[in-house]
Amino acid sequence: MKNRTLKTNSLVACLVCLTAGVVSADEHAGMAKEHQAAHRQHDQWAAEHAHWRAEHMRSLALLAKIQAKIYEHEADLIEHEEEIRGHEDHAMHHADEIAAHDHAGDDADHAKLAKEHTDFQSKHVQMTKRHQDVAANHEQLHEMLKQLGKLFKQQK
Repeated sequence: MKNRTLKTNSLVACLVCLTAGVVSADEHAGMAKEHQAAHRQHDQWAAEHAHWRAEHMRSLALLAKIQAKIYEHEADLIEHEEEIRGHEDHAMHHADEIAAHDHAGDDADHAKLAKEHTDFQSKHVQMTKRHQDVAANHEQLHEMLKQLGKLFKQQK
């Protein structure tokens, strides 16, 4: 009987050794569920990344629009500055013509100078409006940039 018990114990030990590496069907199902859950989570993460990247692209597009607005404003300043320079040059020549007329001009020249002065004043009124538009654009642009700057400071 001792021999039989020894053989039975050996057989049981062998079976335990052979089945130690075997995974039950329940364990397989659990692993499959974990893999499916991880896959769903990875899909969710990938979708979030795509959404975030699209937001980044839209943000960069917005920054490009802001940059373009600054460039447009700078171009307006350059053009307006040249208009001012030309207008000032015209005013100086007109002043010289008036001085020459006062010195030795005749009455016919007076009517011509008066018309030129009226044209000059009309142009000056137009330039005043243009300057007000450029100034308003500048204020609007810089107010927008100040608000953006405040948002960045809040992010820190």
